[in-house]
Amino acid sequence: MKYPYVIIDNDEKIADTIQIALEGHTDYICTGIAKDEQTALDLILERKPRLVFLEPEVSGVHTEKTQYALMTELAKYMSQLPEFIVVTKTSDYAIEGIRNRILDYVLKPFNKNQIIRTLMRFEKDFDQVGDNTLCFKSYGDYRFVDVDEVLYLKADNNTTDFIMSTGNTVEAFKTLKHFQNLLPDHFVRIHNSYIINTHYVSRIHFGKAKCAIKNTNDMIPFSKSYKNNVEEIKDTLSKKSLINI
Repeated sequence: MKYPYVIIDNDEKIADTIQIALEGHTDYICTGIAKDEQTALDLILERKPRLVFLEPEVSGVHTEKTQYALMTELAKYMSQLPEFIVVTKTSDYAIEGIRNRILDYVLKPFNKNQIIRTLMRFEKDFDQVGDNTLCFKSYGDYRFVDVDEVLYLKADNNTTDFIMSTGNTVEAFKTLKHFQNLLPDHFVRIHNSYIINTHYVSRIHFGKAKCAIKNTNDMIPFSKSYKNNVEEIKDTLSKKSLINI
């Protein structure tokens, strides 16, 4: 599972320290850094991270310090907020943090192990339910899809079609690139227009540069720029095979 996160802090050294602490945990991907409330608001609404590392003393939109105003503002636009980890040098914001149901409160200076323990709490307490569910929202219409039923994704201009094992197609109003780092590792991009669920690959034909998908007659093309990804798929599936002839 991929966990995109953003960092809200005007101290570059702290932002670097957080990224270094997470660099060995490949499921966690930094998708942006902001130094003030307004930039953070735009960044979170655009990237939709699972985790936010927040320094409450960055400059706010209507106040000198954002404190928890960022969370209040986000609630106007998001039905479900990301989990917030407050990282600051004072305990002054701890009580209000509890009221805002933040995930953790980390005091500066901190060490790598403190961040790792917070991630372990996140994975244990907040990421057990709904891991395999995708929620597609469109003008009050909510569709819930099991990620294991997705055969592949196909780009369609600025939208993405999710081709399902049930034979249905679900349209998402986001680009293919938006989903590339949000899906589990077995979803691999093989073309500018395609991401495939490798659990459904039944054949790879390098001569025709196409992958066959189980439960369909579809042959998905792969391009030269993504050939290394296809080679990795081939190697992974070969290693898992009972017999190689």
